[in-house]
Amino acid sequence: MNLFNIKIPKEVYMPIIIIIVTILLEKIGFIIVKSTFNPKRKHKRFDARKIMTIRSLLTNIIRYALWIIAILSILSVFGVNTAAIITGLGVVSLVIGLAFQDILKDILVGISIIFEGQYAVGDLVTIDNFTGTVISIGLKSTRLQGFKGEVQIISNRNISKVINYSLDQSVAVVDIPVAYEENLQNVESVINKFIIDAKNTIKEITDEPELLGVEKLDDSAVVYRLICKCKPATLFMVQRKINKQIKVLFDKNNIKIPYTQIEVHNEK
Repeated sequence: MNLFNIKIPKEVYMPIIIIIVTILLEKIGFIIVKSTFNPKRKHKRFDARKIMTIRSLLTNIIRYALWIIAILSILSVFGVNTAAIITGLGVVSLVIGLAFQDILKDILVGISIIFEGQYAVGDLVTIDNFTGTVISIGLKSTRLQGFKGEVQIISNRNISKVINYSLDQSVAVVDIPVAYEENLQNVESVINKFIIDAKNTIKEITDEPELLGVEKLDDSAVVYRLICKCKPATLFMVQRKINKQIKVLFDKNNIKIPYTQIEVHNEK
């Protein structure tokens, strides 16, 4: 008996070949994605966090696409009508698509958010009047954590407007009320003294603050407006620090900040 004359059916060797080729293509695809989207390299459009998100998304797409093709190829080796399966999947996908339109919209918008770089994990953003730090970005929803620890979960399809405080320098805007009885020249002198020392006392400030002048004449106060550029996503922190330092300086210089007072009269 000549072993070399034994004919091995394709149903035995072809599935093995298909699996080996799929594994090799998967590894090659992963290498290309990882080298193209390397967080250690500088990219013009994406930072390290966005690059890692894109890399994860692409590797998943490559894995699922290759193995779906491999399974269909193996089935065709065994004589299964894969064309009918694909057609059936198309009909099923259409039905599923109609039934789950919102989920598909979430996924499409999620992909768009990731590739456009609208925001990334760790960014300070405002979405739907909710301000917080992005703690996760999924294909279906985005999670924000507010300053009190509360978590807002927003479906991606509902995200229409995003304010991202982390893409560039932020601008802190502080309105400073003073009593009408105060000498405005003295008030401005004290605020200018704060401006001179501000960059040394508040490390998040990137440029010297600017006093714009009297913003408005309120019912019980003259309101000055002060602005200053600061590091991304630090404007709220900077505003709090400015308010504190201005209050301390006003107290030292006997400058009154008006506040609502209630008089109670007891009838005898």
